[in-house]
Amino acid sequence: MPGVLDGLRIIDFGQYIAGPLLAELLAQNGAEVVHVDPPGGPALVGLPDSWLNRGKKRITLDLQRKDDLQTASDLIRSADVVIENFRPGVMDRFGLDARRCRAIDPRLIYCSLPGFAHDDPRAPLAAWEGVVLSATAGYRRLREHWDWKARTNIKMDDAGRPLFTAIPMASTAAAMLGAFEVVTALLQREKTGVGARLEIPLSEAMLQIVGFHLEMPDFVGPRLDMPKPCLGSFRCADGRFIDHVSYPRFLEKLLTAAGVWDEWVAAGLGDILTVFGDPDLGARAERAFAELIATRTADEWESLAIELGIPFAAVRTPEEWLSHDHAHRSGAVVTVDDPEWGPVTMAGAALHASLNGTAITGRSTLDADRAEILEDLARCPASAPNTASGNARRTDDSPLSGVSVVEFSQVVAGPIAGRILADYGADVIKVSNPSPHGNNGFHGSYTNRGKRTVSFDLEDPDDNRILRAAVTDADVVIQNYALGAIERYGFGFDELRETNPNLVYLSMDAFTRFGPWRARRGHENQAVAATGLSFRYGGAGGWPIYQPYLISDVGTGIMGAFGVVLGLLHRRKGGAGQHISTSLSSIATLNQALYLFDGPECHSAAEPTGSDALGWSALQRLYRASDGWFFLGARRDRLEELADALGTSSADTDLSTHGATAAELEYHFRMGTRERWQALLAERGISVQPVREINDVAHDATWHDRGVLRYGVNGEGLDRSPILGFLPRPWPISPRSSADPGPLGIDTAAMRTELSSDFASTNQGVHNAQH
Repeated sequence: MPGVLDGLRIIDFGQYIAGPLLAELLAQNGAEVVHVDPPGGPALVGLPDSWLNRGKKRITLDLQRKDDLQTASDLIRSADVVIENFRPGVMDRFGLDARRCRAIDPRLIYCSLPGFAHDDPRAPLAAWEGVVLSATAGYRRLREHWDWKARTNIKMDDAGRPLFTAIPMASTAAAMLGAFEVVTALLQREKTGVGARLEIPLSEAMLQIVGFHLEMPDFVGPRLDMPKPCLGSFRCADGRFIDHVSYPRFLEKLLTAAGVWDEWVAAGLGDILTVFGDPDLGARAERAFAELIATRTADEWESLAIELGIPFAAVRTPEEWLSHDHAHRSGAVVTVDDPEWGPVTMAGAALHASLNGTAITGRSTLDADRAEILEDLARCPASAPNTASGNARRTDDSPLSGVSVVEFSQVVAGPIAGRILADYGADVIKVSNPSPHGNNGFHGSYTNRGKRTVSFDLEDPDDNRILRAAVTDADVVIQNYALGAIERYGFGFDELRETNPNLVYLSMDAFTRFGPWRARRGHENQAVAATGLSFRYGGAGGWPIYQPYLISDVGTGIMGAFGVVLGLLHRRKGGAGQHISTSLSSIATLNQALYLFDGPECHSAAEPTGSDALGWSALQRLYRASDGWFFLGARRDRLEELADALGTSSADTDLSTHGATAAELEYHFRMGTRERWQALLAERGISVQPVREINDVAHDATWHDRGVLRYGVNGEGLDRSPILGFLPRPWPISPRSSADPGPLGIDTAAMRTELSSDFASTNQGVHNAQH
């Protein structure tokens, strides 16, 4: 099937992860992507390159040479979109910056993904992934667990040390947000004839992930466990682990099926809500549950849980996920023919559309497409300077103004997708579940700002009819219920498209709508368990540890919003509505794709894992100064300058994370403060970034000045609290999005009147037509 972006040309100057991944997401959806490599090849070679640059044409250009610089300029003038992720100012030095390029072609969409924004004082920093994560509280600190949660291999003397992860959370989030903004800009260009200048700093993309914890500071919090017993990872009879969500109805269902519910009731543990709120009862329940799980194997428990339909998953290794039948049949992983490694299994597509295909093909080798690219430029020389269309409707509209969305979603991922669409101008009606068994998750600015929220009961015939009329006129429907749940009430895609063939319908679930697990329930922790992501934190033989942030939930919300604007663009070009889907497990796979490879001739990149990991090498890792922890980010060619600054030897070539060089650096760094090392090494182009707590991030003056953080009412109803703001953009922000969303369901009465009136008008029109 054709991709939505067929016919569009993208020039990708990206290096490392964020820029190339953004371009690869666009290539999957049909865009022609030309990747520009520097002399010597990409920053990430081998297997990472086979993932990041698949499906692209490649040309090597030395921008220091006049003829290559001219070729780069010609490529930009032939493009719809330019992507770069250098530090601010780098492209300016070559005359390829957004201002000059867009002056030549106002239709150009120019997207930059620096570590820090151009007007952020930290912009000059070499923004390695570890530097960005340290600046944004990406490395949460280890704390002692609750007594009944002491089932981990983290030592007490490690308390207070940052929990390192090699997962490139900031880069992946920036790439997905960039893909959403690029397609949103393409939609706006269809209306106005004008392109856009986009900047998505990695640090500010990471705030999208951190933002949930600004509003819900006690969710997980400084501990690495959840504030409920029977929730999380437990060891089974075979030494493997399972991960369980302890909603009362699911816990009772599991205990009943296991034949121990009567014992729990007799022991005074039958009132689950009381147990959750009482530390002593919680400790007893925790021990009893751990003893129960230890009586069967992980596969036995998972099979029972699937039969019962409860959120539950065996903790797999990444290798097990790569070879799993569901991973392949759902498209979460795919086997690609690579010119260097042969058949390689790697992360697949995270988005599926019923009318538009996603194309995943192998990469080209370095400079392999030079002749074709240059011939194409010669046949179609860069056009004369373009001008904006004179038929622009209004250039100050939000891109999604006029788009109506009905959102049937709960918890985190679905509401985030709706919130992002509202942030960009869509009129979003969020339908919450008034049932006492409903799980509407978390309510606040982070999930529901910019929306009109209503409490309608799908089981009530009158409410159901009113909502059916609303979705008949809607542009978009979002839902993130388990397969079959929303369909029971007549709001599945197949039924809605009969009356609304132009509907863009987004489904978000745990394990995708394809494959043998398509109907399985699950949340963040089941998705990361099943795909091997939580295993990466614990390391081989270690207890799986909750990653400190809801990276799959947030990423699924962003990817869902990306899918919606792709669907809207397809429709804008004359296509019909369609069913788009993404999942927590697909995003969990994408988050670890940098290390997720399998094939007869390939070996995955070395990845630091486990609770004792500190970084990738002696020059890219966490160190402790006299006043706290920091991340050192230095290139290998700066080793001599680093040694000179510290007054130590640079002769040792052992640059492993715990080798001789690291040990010597550890010794010297403990003798000075973080501020001292920052100032001393900045002069040499070496980055030192103190590891920050969430509270430091929450009140960061620069981010408040830029509006990416602001003070407002948080999800717990507290006023003047730090909450997530808005990424700077070339379009206005809706006043509704800037306001306090109020209590969930605040718009019910007004919307009931409005939608009832619409329903009556629709029925009257049908009656008149029939008579």
